[in-house]
Amino acid sequence: MKRFGLIATVFLVLGVGAYMVYMYLPVDQEDGSPAGRQHDEAARDDITASKRPPTSAKDYFERGLARRKNGELDLAVEDFTKAIEIDPMYAEAYKDRGIAYGLQEEYDREIEDYAKAIELDPKYAVAYFDRGVAYGRKAEFLKAIEDYTKAIEIDPAYTKAYNNRASAYILVEDYDKAIQDCNKAIELDPNYARAYVTRGTAYGRKEDFERAVQDCNKAIELAPELAMAYGNRMFIYLNQERYDLALEDYEMAISLDPELAMAHHGRALLYLHDEDRELAAKAFFMACGLGYKPSCDQLVDLGEFAL
Repeated sequence: MKRFGLIATVFLVLGVGAYMVYMYLPVDQEDGSPAGRQHDEAARDDITASKRPPTSAKDYFERGLARRKNGELDLAVEDFTKAIEIDPMYAEAYKDRGIAYGLQEEYDREIEDYAKAIELDPKYAVAYFDRGVAYGRKAEFLKAIEDYTKAIEIDPAYTKAYNNRASAYILVEDYDKAIQDCNKAIELDPNYARAYVTRGTAYGRKEDFERAVQDCNKAIELAPELAMAYGNRMFIYLNQERYDLALEDYEMAISLDPELAMAHHGRALLYLHDEDRELAAKAFFMACGLGYKPSCDQLVDLGEFAL
């Protein structure tokens, strides 16, 4: 029998079901160009850098798309800005410059550009959608919900918007609305694995672990390469004290995505269960280094370092 040690302390602090707070919430973002979502997807496949010097707003815009796709974010911003200078009514250029700003973590400028795109085209569902993503990054979840709702009003078949709004509802602890949105996303696209992950998270927060596992299983069936589904199921198993299964899911998640920070956090909790403080700290350090704040907080709680 294990003595009352570190893992018991974690349980006392977290409480039943609290491992669910570590589950990954999948949030999608559009990254195409023209005013329609379907056009965005086509453009993303077709745009390549032009060999001739750009002369028109469209030329600069398309080169900006290519540069952003290649990770040349500063140059992409320059091209989108030039397109806007030539054509100040170019809503798509504002929206796509906003995406570039978001990739640079300049979220206020990102939101400003989406707002301008919406001002120029009030029916621009993608701009509302991406502004919702930006608000989510700033933890302004009620504003995110408003924007996802507007995107859905404009395009009632906007599957990703339902999933993202569900994630935002989870973050404001409205789990029933989250489940409703996931149900709609799955109705629109029964093969949308990420929606099952999101719904599984909502069920987990409601401590309906059987349904949570079922949804993770379905996501894995649809997309065996989806590391987050294994990672989320790991936390459900942790909560159920099914540690062997949790370890199996950790190993699968990390094999698919070695930088999945929440999975490293889960591994640290497993080390704590085995009362191996040193390895737990190393796993928390790994997740903290990948930007996972709960792991950084846990290191402080363990006395490994002070913030």
